[in-house]
Amino acid sequence: MRLFSALMLLLLAAPLARALDREAFTITRYQLEVQMDRNSHVMVVTGKLTLRNDSNKPQKIVALQVSSSLAWNSIMLDDKPLQWLSDNYTSDIDHTGGLSEAIVTLPKDLPPAAAVTLDVQYGGTITPDSTRLTRMGAPDDVAARNDWDEISDSFTAVRGLGYVVWYPVAIDAVSMSDGNAVFDAIAAWKHRHDRSEFNARIIVVGASTESLCIAVNAAVSSCGEARDVNDSESGGKLKEFSNTLTIGGLGEVVPAFAVANYEELSRPTVTLLHVPDHTSLARDYAVAAEANDPLLHDWLSEPAQPARVVELTNPNANPWQSGAVLFTPLREAQTATLQLLLLPTQVAARFHSPHPWIQEGLERFLQAVSVDQRAGRKAALAFLDEYREPLVSAEEAAHPEPPKTEATSKPSSDANSADNTLLNTNDELYLRGKGSFVFWMLRDMTGDQALQAALAGYHPGADKDPSYLQRLVQTSSKRDLEWFFDDWVYRDRGLPDFHVESVYARPLLSETYKSFLVTATIENRGHAGAEVPVLIQTPSGEKSLRVVVKAGEKGTGRVEMPVAPDKIVVNDGSVPEANVGNNVYDVPRPEKP
Repeated sequence: MRLFSALMLLLLAAPLARALDREAFTITRYQLEVQMDRNSHVMVVTGKLTLRNDSNKPQKIVALQVSSSLAWNSIMLDDKPLQWLSDNYTSDIDHTGGLSEAIVTLPKDLPPAAAVTLDVQYGGTITPDSTRLTRMGAPDDVAARNDWDEISDSFTAVRGLGYVVWYPVAIDAVSMSDGNAVFDAIAAWKHRHDRSEFNARIIVVGASTESLCIAVNAAVSSCGEARDVNDSESGGKLKEFSNTLTIGGLGEVVPAFAVANYEELSRPTVTLLHVPDHTSLARDYAVAAEANDPLLHDWLSEPAQPARVVELTNPNANPWQSGAVLFTPLREAQTATLQLLLLPTQVAARFHSPHPWIQEGLERFLQAVSVDQRAGRKAALAFLDEYREPLVSAEEAAHPEPPKTEATSKPSSDANSADNTLLNTNDELYLRGKGSFVFWMLRDMTGDQALQAALAGYHPGADKDPSYLQRLVQTSSKRDLEWFFDDWVYRDRGLPDFHVESVYARPLLSETYKSFLVTATIENRGHAGAEVPVLIQTPSGEKSLRVVVKAGEKGTGRVEMPVAPDKIVVNDGSVPEANVGNNVYDVPRPEKP
């Protein structure tokens, strides 16, 4: 009879799962206790979830998902078990490529805006798993370096949504093979849970001789204190180590933790948690972080709390940043390399924006400024250029042969201009790549002091409309930048395509010397305008001027040169451009009489 009932429930659950609105409920509060056994790789979670019906109609069915390596054990309301079914659910928001989904039936419909608190219990193992990447064709070693999360004696570090779903969520199935679907789905979930309270007590029981530290990515003490507990098997004493992971909102921070025998190295603007054998390496990282301080002092305010670096004891793991915390192996490297690695985390400790393109674009922009100060402008532009070709390919795919209007030859790309703007994209290529180019172009147009003043006046709580940053930069630079922000931030019009249309060198005669007034006309065949540098080259040297060339239009610049130019180069790489193959113009030699 029990077997028949179970089969009937499964048959009924299939159409129910297909019709389920997984976005109906928002989990407004997490109260979790996580117990780990590192020897067996096991995690057991108990706690309470407060869910609010954010749909416009009564709801009776709730979906709860955790990693497919974990299993639901109990779901209760008011100390009474609820009816629920658990099934595997394929989705790439977890490193296993799947989820364990519980479809829960409430005793009665919950009206819109009403809330309910459920008691949950689930558990299982967390071991290395990169299924979602390898099934897409990623090499095993590459996949393992990115999906490194696990619980074990030798290495314990676990990230949340997007890596290991160790706390309950509810998201429709998405695949990494479907463009940015995974990132878009996670971003939408974070937006819904922007103000959700998260509290998880992480507990590890170890031998009495151990000195464990549980590092978390929230603004609480890094290492919890140990207390003695009884060992039921041996009758002896064990040490229980714990730490509390508290987050005021899940819109930007991914709950994560790491466990090791950490020691702490503190400096005024950076704190490092490292294993005892890597004290020398930790000092190297601290030196590199302090080498970034002068640049950060020029551009940003002092940090409210130091940036934090948590060592990953798996030497092959790729670094991962969560706000002002960097999880990374400590490796030998040159100071300049470590400076670039640490700088984004240090920026996040000093500056915060609710707009990802501002936050991530600024972090990478200041990396480029660091390269500029150390190795010069060409090296900085080469650093920025790493994103140019992928950005060109992405823009070509987004804007395939845009049509031209009948009245003018100016290309029209308005049809897709709002689809993937910096304001609404979740693509790292745009957020970090295009975003850093936007800041660099603003720097070139307005100068360091004006841009620094705008950043000094930036307050995240006041950033309530898209034009907030534009107004700050306009005020400090006294320039109208509406056209620039419209092309690069508010809309996605693609990229410019510059071409030197003509050059005219007119002799200027005087009693003391002969010179030339060089007039260069630049055409922009692309769909976004920019102020582009133009280099006027002669056998004896070169001069540069800046020319504003809007989309589909022409711009003219003039400069006096001691001799006639022989070559004109438009764009030094500071403006991401669709086609750089037509940027050099060889000036014809004048015919001899």
